[in-house]
Amino acid sequence: MANPRVAEARKADTAPYTVRLERVAEPAWLAASFYPYLVMLIAFVAWRVWIVNWHTWFGPVALAADLFSAVMMLMFLAYSRHMYLPVHRPADLSARVVDCVITTHREPVALIEPTVIAALRVRGVRNVLLLGNHERPEVRALAERLGARYYCRGSNEFAKAGSLNAGLVHTDAEFIIVLDADHIVLPQFLERTLGYFDDPAVAYVQTPQSFYNTESFLFRRAQGRAAGWWELRMFFHCTLIAKNRWNSSFFCGSSAVLRRAAIDDVGGFATSTLTEDIHTSLRIHAKGWRSLYVPERLAFGLEAQNLKQYYSQRRRWAAGSITLLFRTTDSPLIKRGLTVNQRLNYLNATLLHSVGLQRLFYLILPLITLITLRGPVIIPISYYGIAFLVYFAVSITMGHIYSRGAHHLLHSESYGMVNIPAQVSALGAIVRHERLFASPPKNMVNSERTMAKMALWALGLICLSTIGYGIFLMTSGHHSALVIMAVVWSAVNWIWLASMIVYLEWFERHPVQRPDSDLAPLERYRKIVTDFGDDIHGTGAALSRSA
Repeated sequence: MANPRVAEARKADTAPYTVRLERVAEPAWLAASFYPYLVMLIAFVAWRVWIVNWHTWFGPVALAADLFSAVMMLMFLAYSRHMYLPVHRPADLSARVVDCVITTHREPVALIEPTVIAALRVRGVRNVLLLGNHERPEVRALAERLGARYYCRGSNEFAKAGSLNAGLVHTDAEFIIVLDADHIVLPQFLERTLGYFDDPAVAYVQTPQSFYNTESFLFRRAQGRAAGWWELRMFFHCTLIAKNRWNSSFFCGSSAVLRRAAIDDVGGFATSTLTEDIHTSLRIHAKGWRSLYVPERLAFGLEAQNLKQYYSQRRRWAAGSITLLFRTTDSPLIKRGLTVNQRLNYLNATLLHSVGLQRLFYLILPLITLITLRGPVIIPISYYGIAFLVYFAVSITMGHIYSRGAHHLLHSESYGMVNIPAQVSALGAIVRHERLFASPPKNMVNSERTMAKMALWALGLICLSTIGYGIFLMTSGHHSALVIMAVVWSAVNWIWLASMIVYLEWFERHPVQRPDSDLAPLERYRKIVTDFGDDIHGTGAALSRSA
């Protein structure tokens, strides 16, 4: 659906500029491999439906879990077959008015200060607006000292979305940079993003949410170097790039520049879910606007440092996505104005946050089969096991290839297990609205007391109990393929869980001193610019090299 504002702007311009996407050069076999996999997937699904054991309650449930996995995998592969990057457009900074808004809640001044310093040094920014919920004299003093503007709304209603909407009242800028309180932006941010807005259809340009505390437990080391693998690497290095082709890239809440007209067109930032970023993105796309993801690392913040922060963040994402999908009129299932591809992309993005329930079922299924000594299929379990192993291995391989190497067999699956408690507990959002937003503390404590770790240990005990019970059955004469497969599958689950639990225990007992932890705010900003200022093409260049 064309946006009237865009049509008007393009009509007024005799030679309108339109952003051009350029396909990343990759081997022809990469995209072509989708088709033989699709044939295999369809054959497996048809066969899986035919062999389901309808005489056990868990037979149909296992079928549903397998079908859900197949559909999610198919959607991922279909939309990431080709990668498209926008062709850079030089920006005329003098022709645009840009303000930067920084949302704050309870973050310490020492964390906010380098963010403000960095924002004030972005070339092309007119004003920096520091937004607060409740009056904090120390933050106001900081703003006055540095030359920023501080606005306090006196409420925490609607959390970050409410703060952003209150901040819009204080700016008439044509474009707005949105930053979290901990995101240190590079001076060339607008030079690398603003030119795309010469296309009147572009509503926002999102850049990666990169992080400088790579000693966080969400980064895993490779050959002694930090940040060899990162838990969100696939999302920022693959998924969002793939969405460029379908005009479905999300606004991620920070490190983005937005056109004010697009925000006004949808009535401001969405306030009815905990995930105002993807919710606002969906509304903007439904109005006919265009979005872009530019994989250039232009801002660096703080990733969750420990399991408690991670759980809180991931649970909020899951609850917000589930609320958007099932409890709002903006659900991608029914929202008018979205293209078919946009609808499917948003459906995939929201459903991903319910994967935890599926993983939980897969984890307890071996124990169920051992207790009942019945399988979820009607054919000999050994035949099914061989077929499933082939299907699983090919799917994992395809996932690794299409993620451009961002998927890691051990780490990706281990962190998927960690997500189970957060995603399962968030399912309550299906029947009730969750609007309480808890801003995670931006401290660098490696360990905080949390029920999430107890939940992981409980999952691990389920696996060990299954293995132990299976061994007992085998020593008692039950040498069936069903028992052997249950033990093997539980052992695989235990390896993934144990990898995470052992690493967490080690991480909490071996704090790593961040190299900038003792630096003054100005020095911390300078260190970020020095370390990353020449690496703005990090993701895009790496993608091209990997091709």
